[in-house]
Amino acid sequence: MSLRSSVAVAIAGVGETAVGNLPGSHSTGLYVEAARRAIEDCGIPKEEIDGLLTTASVVDDNVRHHMVIAEHLGLYCKTLCDTLRTGGAAFGYALQLAQWAVQSGRCRAVLVVSADNLLSGPGAGKGVTAYTELGAHSLEFEVPYGAHIPAFYALTAARHMHEYGTTEEQLAAIAVACRKHAALNPAAQKRQPITVEDVMNSRRISTPLKLLDCSLISDGGGAFVVTTLERARDLRQRPIRVLGTGQAQSYYHMGHLAGGVGLPPSRKGEFNLTSTVQKIAGRDAFGEAGLTPADIDVAEIYDSFTITALMQFEDLGFCKKGEGGAFVEGGRIELGGELPVNTHGGLLSFAHPGMPGGIFHLIEAVHQLRHACGARQVPDARVALATSVSAVASNHSVCILGRD
Repeated sequence: MSLRSSVAVAIAGVGETAVGNLPGSHSTGLYVEAARRAIEDCGIPKEEIDGLLTTASVVDDNVRHHMVIAEHLGLYCKTLCDTLRTGGAAFGYALQLAQWAVQSGRCRAVLVVSADNLLSGPGAGKGVTAYTELGAHSLEFEVPYGAHIPAFYALTAARHMHEYGTTEEQLAAIAVACRKHAALNPAAQKRQPITVEDVMNSRRISTPLKLLDCSLISDGGGAFVVTTLERARDLRQRPIRVLGTGQAQSYYHMGHLAGGVGLPPSRKGEFNLTSTVQKIAGRDAFGEAGLTPADIDVAEIYDSFTITALMQFEDLGFCKKGEGGAFVEGGRIELGGELPVNTHGGLLSFAHPGMPGGIFHLIEAVHQLRHACGARQVPDARVALATSVSAVASNHSVCILGRD
């Protein structure tokens, strides 16, 4: 029997801070608050937590960030204690590492926590700058000439439109769906309903992307606790089983991604501006879970931009490549539709504090499978998928969870 199938693993607890504009907040304080709420949620004794994974802070970085957080929490993690630096995709990697640590018996329980004050910390209007400057070492034609993250994703959107006829209105449908769901979520940063016309008329950021095609900038954080399913069943909340995980990465720089640099000739056309390695992460996660896209009841899809989500519907197999535009039309991804997506509001409407953004997708998946989402609950949800993406569609993770 393989290691990965011999021990069932579960998410036993989750915790979130408030999100949005939190003046006076500090990233460390947000980390500690989210972590304590996750520990309290599951009721696990703190001394059982012998693994800790954090995702650092853009605003207050520290190469030994995990040690700082462990100290503030009073945790001693002798086996697994580290700071992950895979950006927005980090929570998926963290879940996979926690899964392996628990299955191997190296850890009894692993705490994963991520937070930042990206809105209030850097000062007004500087959140995007702070995040973009993480790539200041980039190739000579990417950072020095003024390109920023929205511009890079705008290139992928323009290419998708050119190749497949995708329209701006189809991208707008994703933003509208996320806002409809956020309107049902009292914790969301943006709750005012919007229409396709509102998205189309919002300020252009980088053609074809407009303001409402772009994720928010926020303060906030989240955390979750991973342990064995057997142990989780003795704790406070219904365990949510980890059925499958997958992760993959390509290139940091868009120039390499577009040209397929380093790929063998047989794979030159496999990954490009409109086709990502999410298909590899998804293949591994679905394979481990023994499921297909048709088995997913609710999907929390990383939506840094509307085009980010649209390409994932294709790469994960919810629709064929090039059909993402048609897939999101007609309310298909809204509550009551074929595949409810981002039921908390996503990065487009719930919150996006930078690296922690994706952790909220996983937490929402847990809440959905606990059947604890009130007005935004997907009826009888039993299997959920959560994804995360970082760099410019370069790092991808997929997590499939199930109701115990």
